[in-house]
Amino acid sequence: MAPAPEPTLRDAVRDIVEVVPLWMKIALGALAALAAVLGAAYSRSGLRARRLARQRVELLRDIGLLQAALLPEVPERLGQVGVSVAYQPADGPGAGGDFYDAFALDEDRVAVIVGDVSGHGRKALGRTTLVHYTLRAYLEAGLEPRTALQLAGHALGDDLGNDFATVVVARWDSRSGTLTYASAGHPPPIVRGAPPHDPIATFASPPLGVGLPTGRRQTTLALPPGALACFFTDGLIEARVGDELLGRERLAALIGESGPSPTATALLERLTREADRTPDDMAVCVLSPTVARSPHPFWVEELELEGPEGRHPHLKRFLSDCGLTGAETDVAAAACEAEVEQVGGAILSIRQHAGALHWDVGPRGVETLLHGTGTKAAHAGGAPVPVA
Repeated sequence: MAPAPEPTLRDAVRDIVEVVPLWMKIALGALAALAAVLGAAYSRSGLRARRLARQRVELLRDIGLLQAALLPEVPERLGQVGVSVAYQPADGPGAGGDFYDAFALDEDRVAVIVGDVSGHGRKALGRTTLVHYTLRAYLEAGLEPRTALQLAGHALGDDLGNDFATVVVARWDSRSGTLTYASAGHPPPIVRGAPPHDPIATFASPPLGVGLPTGRRQTTLALPPGALACFFTDGLIEARVGDELLGRERLAALIGESGPSPTATALLERLTREADRTPDDMAVCVLSPTVARSPHPFWVEELELEGPEGRHPHLKRFLSDCGLTGAETDVAAAACEAEVEQVGGAILSIRQHAGALHWDVGPRGVETLLHGTGTKAAHAGGAPVPVA
């Protein structure tokens, strides 16, 4: 009789499989499937980790862009004015377009830019940089705030895409002790320690990038030593206190309650304690003159008008808001419209000094150069007087 063949490994496996219960086979199959799922999950986790690492590198690069475009380093003193700046991101995710800048134009003058570009992400950062440095270049070239905004509105054109920018631009001059500012759809500064002058909303200039002419208004007021001007983005006044917005009046009160020389950082810290929620980014720049001429209390409002005649339905309201009487508004409005009809544009200036209001109307600078025409008369209480 031939000897029985020795069992092979295949025979051993077959014998084991034959004696393994069905429930155990199912369990082993489930474990194999689970191992496959875990292996795939591990692979996806590795891919996700590598993707997150790349995103972290991009985020750090974006943060660098954010700091350079929105939050440049500003010294605590520029010439004869103290400067403080602060920024606080929103409660939610996403970098906004709030930005600030303050820089010396020369030994006597300091410029300030505070603004907010709509949108988020890298595209918003690029557009913020464009707006920021376009305005800075115009100010460094010696243009007035109103003119800088006006030219920026033309120059940027469609470069902001579907975004827009609200901006306030200012220049402080120690030689005259004055602050001159212009706004494009942005809240005007809150001024403390200077002659009271409520910002006038009539004829407010629209933001940059909305397809409308801007830079039509400009305000000049005395800002002596001991006074301050607080420039801010709308995230401060839109902070939530219960079910209500903080608002401009409460923000002004917070500034008044923050001591004789509040800094931008102290103001944001106090606001954060007062507010229940801050849903938007917040940027602040505070100017505090230390040495300067102390002019008599005054303010000047300038408004640029352009043709054709009869397109200024809010002109009389603006004149009234500035303090002119009914009869004076009629005379001033007629003088403005006559100038617009003659040369296509006019500059209206209203000045309050020593408790009296004076107004004058003249042609825009370019019209004067091209036509050499235009009437200019100064008025006090409705009576015209010669202008030097």
